[in-house]
Amino acid sequence: MKILFIIPYIPFPLNSGGNQAFFNMVDYLRHKMDVSILLQVQYASEAYDISKLKEIWDNVTFFVFTKKDDKQPKVHHPFYYKWLIKTKQSIERKIRRQIIPENIVFTPDFIRQESTLSTSIFKELDVDYIKYVTEVATYGFDIIQVEFYKLISLGYLLPSNTQTIFVHHEIRYIRNENEMQLFPRITKSDQFIYHIAKDFERFALQHYKHIITLTEIDRQILTKFLGQNNRIYTSPAVIQTDMDTPPQFIPCTSNRLTFVGSETHYPNLDALIWFCKEIAPYLRKQNFTFTLQVVGKWKTHIRELQHSCPEMEAVGYIKDLPSFLKGSIALVPIRIGSGMRMKILEAVSADIPFITTTKGVEGIDLLDKEEYLKADSATEFADAIITLSQNTELQEKLVKQAKSKMKDIYNPSNMLEQRFDIYKQILNEPNK
Repeated sequence: MKILFIIPYIPFPLNSGGNQAFFNMVDYLRHKMDVSILLQVQYASEAYDISKLKEIWDNVTFFVFTKKDDKQPKVHHPFYYKWLIKTKQSIERKIRRQIIPENIVFTPDFIRQESTLSTSIFKELDVDYIKYVTEVATYGFDIIQVEFYKLISLGYLLPSNTQTIFVHHEIRYIRNENEMQLFPRITKSDQFIYHIAKDFERFALQHYKHIITLTEIDRQILTKFLGQNNRIYTSPAVIQTDMDTPPQFIPCTSNRLTFVGSETHYPNLDALIWFCKEIAPYLRKQNFTFTLQVVGKWKTHIRELQHSCPEMEAVGYIKDLPSFLKGSIALVPIRIGSGMRMKILEAVSADIPFITTTKGVEGIDLLDKEEYLKADSATEFADAIITLSQNTELQEKLVKQAKSKMKDIYNPSNMLEQRFDIYKQILNEPNK
């Protein structure tokens, strides 16, 4: 059984939930299937990451596309040209330093600027990359699986005699709807782009023979969206957890709050903007002192956030995340997107209580006030933080009951087997 995975990102190092989920899936499947992966190198550092992956996955075939740098002009004097380029860059840096930075994170239209709406309509892929994918796809694979919206259009290229799958991590039109609800004003242009993008997503998905979603809710949404019930499967993302071990609960007695996620995924940035702009001020009004430690890669906007919320501390990547999280309360103030929130699984696995929104817990079968606290407004979220921080018995109850529930419904071994069973089922179906 030969399978080719095509993804737009390098799934290494394991510094994000998405990377962990893809790594764990392939690490399991490579012992049961003939696995190949097609990757695209965009930065020099990624070549090193791929080399490390090759060392770990010595029985996986790698197809690596590297864009040829054909944009360098011919020049009369190469060394003088390089000196001029460096001088230009130096002057540009000096000019930027003279500009007083605008606090753009909290401007009313920032979410429109950062939203995925304008990038949801078809974006042309590199011509050489298309040729490379088209060629590799003819190498006799039984299954070709494409992941992430960035590559959704590849379904138009894949051979008709192969079973093709698209793994939809996040339904794009749902995310666009969520973001548009936060716009100061929805314009006719916004609506125009939204409907075109929604149609593109529908037609692009129809060029795949099978679709996998991470949650049952997303499967139901796509069933209605595409007008079909068959060939759409649910297979959750898998991260390594300690769900089988008894909870090692450490109470949060110092008002220590934690958030896990990087700013490259805009719903994470929106979550912290919402916290800083609306939740934190309410906490201060209640004379509630706290610290918020942000785990993950943050660079561009973290200073603006910290200026608004000095209680925030960026701690970067943490190798032993469960140990670091213990003794804290996890915040998941997510308002945007679909799919599965890996940060919730990480909180449950680390034996810490968490507070989230209806959107944040979507697709995960946990009960409000029994296994977590739900809050959908800024005041509700702040009140939940205060209540949980002051009640260690409630903390322990939520931790133990969440872990007990997740142990029953989220078993990594069973979920990996479930994905393998989906592949076997697909191969037994007619190749239409």
